[in-house]
Amino acid sequence: MTKEEFVSQLEQGASHLAGLPVSALVLRWTADALKRGEPPWWKAVAKAWEKRRFVAWSEAWSLYLTALHFSALSDAECPLVPFFPSCGGTAEAEPGPGLAKFFADAPGSFFENLSERHRRTYVAPRAAMWLSPALLFFQRRGLPYYVVEVNAGAGLNLAPDVVAKQKGFDSSLVAARIGLDPQPLDLSDIASRRWLTAGIWPDDLPAIAQLDAAIEAVQKRSQDEASFIQLAPCAPEQAPAFVTQNIPSDDADVGLLLFNMGTTVRMTDAEYAAYGTAVAAMLKPWGDRGLWVEMENVRGETYSATYQLRVHRLAEGAMRGMVMASADLGSSKHSYAEAAAAFLK
Repeated sequence: MTKEEFVSQLEQGASHLAGLPVSALVLRWTADALKRGEPPWWKAVAKAWEKRRFVAWSEAWSLYLTALHFSALSDAECPLVPFFPSCGGTAEAEPGPGLAKFFADAPGSFFENLSERHRRTYVAPRAAMWLSPALLFFQRRGLPYYVVEVNAGAGLNLAPDVVAKQKGFDSSLVAARIGLDPQPLDLSDIASRRWLTAGIWPDDLPAIAQLDAAIEAVQKRSQDEASFIQLAPCAPEQAPAFVTQNIPSDDADVGLLLFNMGTTVRMTDAEYAAYGTAVAAMLKPWGDRGLWVEMENVRGETYSATYQLRVHRLAEGAMRGMVMASADLGSSKHSYAEAAAAFLK
């Protein structure tokens, strides 16, 4: 990640977050500081990222903002606290002075998080996107199924039907909810909860409230059902192999739904092709009982702000796919493919 690339992405990110003035100002302050020269803190950021590669245009700046937010959430004396509404600060304050003070003595943990961690965010409407294809594909047949999410974080996306009642959705057909992540997050751990909160922009208080409600609902359900959500460490590219090795496909009375969101957008075209090939091989023994669902940005669009709900299944021995729905972030524009019901029949 070069400084010039980061500046360009910061400016695009600030435009994308125009409705959230604090977050946008943090990104603009950072871009302006880098355009004026090479501040000492940038050298530390660049070093933290020297072994990382970012494919998605939003990945670096969103991780940067997440790490800043986490620092404020974790330390009441952090100079950013007075400027972040999530920490009790005021949205009217210019965060520049706080950022300058923070970077004058930034904690090592900030750079460690940039180097080692992955942003995991919970967005209630997107969390529920796998329910519709599951209803059309499994529920119409009355077929129980496993749900497996790649890059699941704490697994909150696996339980939208528990967080809020979903009209027409039969939760009893979900045989197991399994989350795979390189660094699974434990909801009983305060640091993990802070990292989840940090993944939401510090001035997006409604989204933070939705996250808190989801955590509360999942924790309550997990008290009654210890294995309600099962988490396992697994890199995204290894997810198909994990499923093959750990989830038996020989029971004709159970299906499989593999789900990824904001994951394959981080892959190059070659990596995505290899991942798709591996998923197809993994689904082969499941036959017409397997479904791959993606909620991802449009591939090939440099600054894509459009999410596509893509569904894939094996048909006549080959993987077939279609865009079931799409939605533009920050607007009410969306579309739905009427042919999806027939495709998933």
